[in-house]
Amino acid sequence: MRSQQIARRYAEALYTLAVEENCVEAIDNDYRRVVEEIVDVPDFLRFLMHPLVVHSDKTALLREAFPDIAEYLHNMFSLLVRNGREGYIDMIYDEFERLRLKREGIVQVRVTTAQKLTAKDRERLSLHLAKKLGGRVRLDERLDKNLIGGLRIEVGGKVIDGSLRARLDELKTVLTG
Repeated sequence: MRSQQIARRYAEALYTLAVEENCVEAIDNDYRRVVEEIVDVPDFLRFLMHPLVVHSDKTALLREAFPDIAEYLHNMFSLLVRNGREGYIDMIYDEFERLRLKREGIVQVRVTTAQKLTAKDRERLSLHLAKKLGGRVRLDERLDKNLIGGLRIEVGGKVIDGSLRARLDELKTVLTG
């Protein structure tokens, strides 16, 4: 729990600054890109977390890898490195995103499908969910070939499983139970 509190403090400070500077969207986009890169390249985070790598090399790598991101992010990353909290980069982004969505009244909905949604399906689903949930929604799309077909929706701790895999599992339970 302490880790989440630390991440929340950094996220709140960054969000407050982004609101004051009217650059929430830009910070969000830049930060998302950094986190995606770090997740895609495991050696990147290993380098950042390595205790024998000096702080200046870590911050130099971040500046070199992401030269065009907002200076506010570079400053925060430098602070994280100085404080030995490089491992919090992705957790801080998650908290930043959660805070942003909450303050902007947007509901995060995870949609898992067996194949990528078309733009038309994505729009129809977004409109339908917005109507049902009474507000704006943001789809977090995931692919899972094991679903076979259909989709699984997760929102606010609830799961609506309309996948073919779930139906086959139910049928199996009925036939064997």
